Amino acid sequence: MAELSRRKLLGAAGAAAAATALGSTAACSGSAGGGATGGDYDMPTFQPAPDLDVQPYYSTETPGMENVYTEYPKTYFKSVEREPGSGGTVTSFQLTWGDPSKPLDENPYWQELNERLGVSFEPQFVPQPVFDQKFATMLASGDVPDLVFVNDQSAVNLQGIRDGAFADLSEALSGDNILKWPNLAARKEEIWQASLKDGRIYQIPSIVWNLTNLPTMRTDLVDQTSIGRAPKDADELFTMLKEVSALGSGPGGQKVYGLNKFDAHPGTVSMFQRLFKTGPEWQLNGDGDLVHMVQTENYKMMLEWLARAWAEGIFDPVSMSPTPTDIVSGAALRYDPVGGAIGATGLSQWEADLPGATYDFFDMPGFDGSAQLVVRNIPYGKSTCVSAKAAEDEDRLTEILNVLDYFSAPFGSEEALFVASGQPGRHYEFDEFGMPVTNMDNITELGVQYVGLTSGDNSYRLHPKAAPWADSFVAVMEALAQNSIARPLEGLESASQTFVTKGAQLKQLWTDFETGVITGRESVDDLESFVSNYMAQGGTQVKDEYTQALKDAGK
Repeated sequence: MAELSRRKLLGAAGAAAAATALGSTAACSGSAGGGATGGDYDMPTFQPAPDLDVQPYYSTETPGMENVYTEYPKTYFKSVEREPGSGGTVTSFQLTWGDPSKPLDENPYWQELNERLGVSFEPQFVPQPVFDQKFATMLASGDVPDLVFVNDQSAVNLQGIRDGAFADLSEALSGDNILKWPNLAARKEEIWQASLKDGRIYQIPSIVWNLTNLPTMRTDLVDQTSIGRAPKDADELFTMLKEVSALGSGPGGQKVYGLNKFDAHPGTVSMFQRLFKTGPEWQLNGDGDLVHMVQTENYKMMLEWLARAWAEGIFDPVSMSPTPTDIVSGAALRYDPVGGAIGATGLSQWEADLPGATYDFFDMPGFDGSAQLVVRNIPYGKSTCVSAKAAEDEDRLTEILNVLDYFSAPFGSEEALFVASGQPGRHYEFDEFGMPVTNMDNITELGVQYVGLTSGDNSYRLHPKAAPWADSFVAVMEALAQNSIARPLEGLESASQTFVTKGAQLKQLWTDFETGVITGRESVDDLESFVSNYMAQGGTQVKDEYTQALKDAGK
C-alpha cells in the first residue's frame, strides 16, 4: 500500500512540474482509460525480461553502470505468447537514416513481419534531415498515423503532445494493466518517470545507457611521454598531451597530436567537463539557486586550460572541422561512443587499420587530483506515441499496443532477433561467435520496423574481438559510474517553454563563444560579458521556468 501511494505521489509531482511547458492543452488528448488528465493512476509495473542463457562477464549494482557481457546468447527465448492480430492495418510515421525499405511485394522480410504481427503494417518513412518539417506537416493535416516516432527534445515533436495529437496512455498502462504487454513492461519505473509529460504517460520510451561515451587513448603514443597512461591531474594531462604533439609522427609516418578532434557539448568537450568537474548544464549552487554551467568558476578554468592547449600546439589545427575526412592525424586521446569502441569495428579494428598503433580505454582524472565528475544521460531515449484518435477505440488501442509490444521485444528474444536481423540465410548468418552478421545484399529490405523502441536487458555487450579489453573497459566505466550524478532537471527538460523555442539559438551562442575562446578569436576575459548576453537572450527566462518546475516538483 505504501508503494502504491508513493507512485501516485510521484505522478502528481511530475504533473505539476511539467505543467509549465504543456499547459492545459495536453488534456485534449484521448485518455485510454477514460480518466481526465491529472487523475490517479499507478506507474506501470516493472516486469524484467527473461534471463539470458549466458552469464555476464561482470555484474554491478553501481548507479549508472550496467552489466558487461562478452558472449552472445546460444538460444533465444520467446517473449510474446499471443495470437496474431485481427488482420487490420496499423500505420506508423518513422525515421529513416538511409534508403527506405523495398516495397512490400518485393520484400520477404516485410511480408513475414506482417504474418507475425497479424496485421498489415504500413509505415511512412521520413528521412532524418526533413523529419521535423514532415512531422509538423503531419500534425497540421490532422491525419496522425497509429504509431509516431517522437523525439521529445525537439520543439516540433513536443508540440504534438501539447496539441493533443497523441493518446494519454496512463490508465491503459497503469499498474498491472501493462502486464498484458510484457515487453512494454520491461522498463523500470525511473524510465517512465523521467519521460512523463504533464505527469502523464504519452510516450513509450526506449531504454538507454546512462553512460554512452568514454575516452580512449593511443598507448603507443602516451607510453613515450614522461607521464604515461595515468596522469593524476589537469597539469599532468596537459604535459602528456603536449609531449605527444612533440613526437610529430607515429607508426607509418602518421602525423600525431595530443588531440585531433573537438566539438561542443555533448561532444568531445564533455570529457574536459568531466576533468574540470563543471557539472550539468543547469545545476544548483551552494545556496540552492539554479545556475548555468558557464556561470561557474570550474567552467572558466576549463576554458583557460583548453585555450592554452590550443595555443601550445596540443590540438591538430583542423580539430574543429565539421568534415570528418579533414582529420587524418592520430591523437593521444579520443572521445568515442561506447557501442563503437566495444563493437566489431572498435579497438581491435583500429589497431588492424594502423599497424603499430595500440589502444586502450582511458580513466580521466579530476583537474585537482581528485576524481572526475560525470553527468549521466536522461534514462530514456527516443520514443513512440499512439494516435489519440486511434486510441478512442479500446480494441483498436489493444491491437496497436500488441504491435508495439512485438517491436519492443528485448535482447535475447526470438522476436528481437527477427526484428533487428531478419530471416536467417537471407538477411543474416551466425558467425563463429554466435552473432548475427548482416547480408549486405538484402539490407534494404530491413528498416520497415523502426519505431524507436528498445526494452529489457540494457547491458554493455562487448564483441568477442573486444574481449581482450574487457577488464580495462570495466575499470574505466565503473570509475565513470562511481563518480557520476543525475542532472537536477532530469524528467523536467521540457518544463521550460523558452528552452523549447530558443534552445537551439542559445546553444549556438554558447558554442560560438566557447570555440572562439579556445582558438583565440575570443578572450576568456569576455566570459562575464558573454554570460550577461546569454542570460539576456533567453537564459534568464529558462532559469526562471526551470526554477519554478523544480519548486513544483518538490526538488
